[in-house]
Amino acid sequence: MLSTKDKIQKSALKLFAKQGVKNTSTAQITKDAGVASGTLFVHYKSKQVLIDSLYLNIKRKAFSSFSTAYQIDYSVEQNIKATSKIIVEYFVSNYNEFVFLEQVDTDPLVSKKVVALGYENYQDSMKSFKGWAEEGYFKELDFDLLILIKFNMIKTLIKYLKSNKLKEVSEKQLDAVWGAIKK
Repeated sequence: MLSTKDKIQKSALKLFAKQGVKNTSTAQITKDAGVASGTLFVHYKSKQVLIDSLYLNIKRKAFSSFSTAYQIDYSVEQNIKATSKIIVEYFVSNYNEFVFLEQVDTDPLVSKKVVALGYENYQDSMKSFKGWAEEGYFKELDFDLLILIKFNMIKTLIKYLKSNKLKEVSEKQLDAVWGAIKK
């Protein structure tokens, strides 16, 4: 059975994904969660605190398996594909989380402090990626652009799989991610 706090988060995530973060009121969240109207504020000081909490929880859950996909004895290509696969399949299975992150990334609704905490979840992977870029494994592009290309390919795969009711990413699809950034 879900705790009251979990019910609030689940309802908020569902409504944020369906209606948009800005278009969802705290009253709608509490009604959907089946809790009294003031209960949300017992657990979250404000809607902003709820948004920040959801963001951090999603980043922690989504990227917790990210580091386990990375293997020291894998090639760069195998590591890129393995980590991409984990992220794609996680967000296909947890699509409301993906939609929520898309919203808060597009229109910064998460506090800067919380965004920085969210990035801590995959800093080790970013160090590896940066090292591989410096070693010449990727196209000679600005590092931030390489990251954007990789993550936009991943986002595209998530949307493609979801719209086609597929749960698993194929090797050919992972080849496309690798092909977009490899030298």
